[in-house]
Order: sequence, then structure tokens, then C-alpha cells
Amino acid sequence: MRDLLSDLDPAPPVKELVLYDYQSAAIDAARENIRRGHRRQILCSPTGSGKTIMGLGLMQGAMRAGSRSAFVTDRTALVDQTSTALDLYGLDHGVMQATHWRQRPGALVQLVSAQTLGRRLGRGGYVDSHLRDLRFVLIDEVHTLYDSTLEWLAMLPEHVAVIGLTATPFTKGLGRHYGAIVNVASTDALIERGMLARPLVYVATTEMDTSGVAVRSTGEWDDGGLERAGVQIVGDVVSEYVKRSGEHFGGSVKTIVFSSSVRHGEEICRAFAQVGLNFANISYHDSEDDRRAKIAEFRKPDSAITGLVSCDALAKGFDVPDVLVGILCRPLRKSFTTHIQQLGRVMRSHPGKDKALVIDHTGNCLRFLNDTVEFWRDGVDKLDEGAERDRTARPSATEKERKELVCLGCQAILPPGVSACLACGRERPRRPSNVTTIRGTTHCLHMGATSGRKFDFDNHAILRNREVAYRTFLAYAVRGKKGDGEAARRWAAAMFKGVYGAFPPWSYNDHIDHDPAYLTLDAERFCRNEMARYSKKRPTNAAAA
Repeated sequence: MRDLLSDLDPAPPVKELVLYDYQSAAIDAARENIRRGHRRQILCSPTGSGKTIMGLGLMQGAMRAGSRSAFVTDRTALVDQTSTALDLYGLDHGVMQATHWRQRPGALVQLVSAQTLGRRLGRGGYVDSHLRDLRFVLIDEVHTLYDSTLEWLAMLPEHVAVIGLTATPFTKGLGRHYGAIVNVASTDALIERGMLARPLVYVATTEMDTSGVAVRSTGEWDDGGLERAGVQIVGDVVSEYVKRSGEHFGGSVKTIVFSSSVRHGEEICRAFAQVGLNFANISYHDSEDDRRAKIAEFRKPDSAITGLVSCDALAKGFDVPDVLVGILCRPLRKSFTTHIQQLGRVMRSHPGKDKALVIDHTGNCLRFLNDTVEFWRDGVDKLDEGAERDRTARPSATEKERKELVCLGCQAILPPGVSACLACGRERPRRPSNVTTIRGTTHCLHMGATSGRKFDFDNHAILRNREVAYRTFLAYAVRGKKGDGEAARRWAAAMFKGVYGAFPPWSYNDHIDHDPAYLTLDAERFCRNEMARYSKKRPTNAAAA
């Protein structure tokens, strides 16, 4: 059947593919890696930063050179979404997915479903015959390592360049299959440029009770146990949504809900229906046509569907920029990847969108808070075990930690290291006092910077670039430690944390060497003042920084 997304409106005029500066720089870096012999690499860029657009730029270059290329993507919704983008920018293509209406094996660009690739590969059909003679391959959502896709990549000739796209390169084993990574832009940098919306996060003072839920071999909680725990709070999910959407938007707005299971999602939809709101569940129970119809309706600016609910299908790559609210109802123990992907669904920019909300009924935003702040700030620039953030289960926040994170003035939750509330400016008390919690309510979590010190980071000669700052601190520390490099790095890292609120990226240890040229007079003055602050006294000959 013809794609419903294509039938709704006349085909729009072809747009010129125009890249932002950071996108062009990323493509240049990827091409340079290929020239250096890195035939397998990853482009890492935040959700909403235009990974698909960068991929289309690479495919457009291949098509102009007359080379055949393939874009492997996951799930029906993403195949349709990517096909629409290819049409929008005039990239003629075929689609390899079951009985898709757009099968055109002769086209230079092939959009390939990862599931179809797994089912059809090696059977001598059109997938095998028409994926020969490729020069370039893109793998969307590359952090999802399908065995069939990896087997196919291993069969490709050496000269075929492969680039994976992801916002979350944290999966164990990525470094075995890809040899280089391009860190396109950090989330914080894109938020500062107004290209992403920083979510305002509300975290429930009580979360879904997972104490009796079994843990699967994957390290995540059992779906059945989460379903039972989730069904018990569907009333709270609806009441909190009505409250928060009313406070910020004057009523219900376009929303995505991540449920613990299909049945849990169905219960959530029924609960919303009882207050007159139309929420639709997306699951394996839907036929391909029904799923396409729901998503096509939801994309409309005046959609009859207020919210889409799914336990998994909407977490990866789903692009509806005017979504204003995300509701988290699926607790996670280890999967930082899933958490970041879920947050990203509400962070895409859109005309008139000046805020986005996340309502967390799971504790995930506290559980992954430190990881989130660090990743949004620094991104990932190396593929090794340090980047595999899905390996370790994070503990739930204790009651004491919750109390210490709640602002007494506005009830915003304060990230660790912040001395004043980022929402209202109230000083954090030295010891939590007179803190009360109210069962069944939510508090605001500001996913902002971790440093409570007041520096003009944008204009400070030393601090506006974090790597320059670290090099400066290291130069000062090496001199103070008389050449003891290890001690100097610890000292420099501590000074870095004092300024920025977090330790420097682990990659600095491998890539940054001591350079005494960074120790200028101004730099030395700044470092001496910082050391004086640590020791509670100022040197008599130190000028103000």
C-alpha cells in the first residue's frame, strides 16, 4: 500500500540542502577520516541536531559522483520519515522494506529497513542482488547492534565507506566494529544557540515501586513486573499531566508517553480518555497501515490525537518537533542510551516553542543526572569502555538525596554542585532543613550547568574554552608539583572541577600533554587566586582575577 504520509498533501517543492556550520565541519571531518583509511566511523550528534540532514549531505555527494549508496534505518516510522526527508531534498531513492510501494532497486540511493535486511539477506533475492556495487553506507541509530546488520557489514568490500549515526554511542562493543568517531556538537552548545530546547523536568517525589520487580539478564527490570507497578499509578500520570500542562500551556498539548509495556500503555490511554483526552497506543498489535495512520495524524499541527504512547517504538529517532511534553513511565536501571533518547523527543526546536516539559514517574532523571549533565556538556570523542555507559546499573536516589536536591524556595531540584537554585536563585542551605515531601506530587529538575561559581565563561580569556582552561591548570600544576605528572593531573582536575562543577572529560588524560606556553601571567594570576580560595586565604601579592 502507498505510504499514507505521502498521500495526505501534495508533494512539497524540493528544498536546497543547506547545512549549518557544525554540520559542514562534521561532514568534512568524516571525509578526512575516510581519506586517512578509517572506513568504519560514527558521527555522534545530539537528538535534534540534524543527523539525518548530515547523512543526506553525504549521500547527495555520493549520488552526484554516480556512486550507489544505502541508508539502513530501523522501524517502519523511521523508514517513512527518512523517505519523506529524501523526497524533500530531491534525492531519488528506492525503499527495501517488505512490500513497500516504493521498491525501486535501480535507484542509486536505497533506503533499507534493518529488519528486511536481516530477513532477506543471503536468500538470493532483490536485497542481495541490488545491494552490490555499493560505495557508501549509512547506518541510522547505530547504537542498536543488530547481528544481521553487522554480518552484512563484515561481508562488504574493504573500499566501502560506512558511517553510523547516533546521539548515544554507549553500547558495549561499538568500538569493535567502528574505528573512529566524530563528535559533531554538544547538547549544551546547541541549546545555547537556540537549536534545541532545554527540557524543564518534573520528578515525582515518589516513583514507581520496583522493589519487588525481578531483574532480567540484560540488567533491566522485568517488563511484567514494571507493568504491574505502572498500572497502579496511571491515575497519577493523568493528574500530573493535567496539572503541569495547565500551568505551562493552559491545557493539553502534543505529548509522547513512554510506557513500561503494551498493556500499561493501553491502561494509560484509557485513563486519559476518562478525562476527555485522546491518547493513542503504538504497539506490535497494530498493522503497518494502522501505525502509519496514527503517526500521520499525530504529525498534523491540529492533530486529533493529543498524545502517542509506546513502550519502545518512539524512543529512537522519532521526529515530531512540535511535541511539548514527554512523560516517562518506564524505569531504567542501566540504559542511559534509552534515557537520553527519550529526553530527546521533546528537545527539537520548533517555531513558537520556547519550552518543553518532561514529567518523570520513574526516577530516571535523578538516576542518570550526573551522566546526563556530563554528556550534554562534553559529548563523546572516543570509542572505548569509558563510553559504554549502559554497562552499570545506577542506584535510585535515596530519600536524603531527594531532600538535598529540592529547592526550599520553588521546589526545583538542584543538580549536585550547584550552590544556588538555577530556577529562582535561592541559596542552597549548608544542611537540608525544614524539607518536606508530599506524596504524589512532582518537583522541577533543572538540567543545567553544574557549577554554582559566577564566571563570565563566554568572555573570560582562560575559561571560555574548557580544553584551554585544563591546559592552563595543568601547566600551573606541573610547575607546582615539580614535574610529577600524575600528581599535576590530579591537581589540575580538582581545579577544573572547582571552576566548572565537574571533573574534566576522561579523554583529556590521553590527548592533552603539558605545555608551559599556556602559563601566561594572567593565567598564573588566576590559578593562584583559585588556590588561595581553596586554602581560605589570599596571597599578599595576588591581583584580583
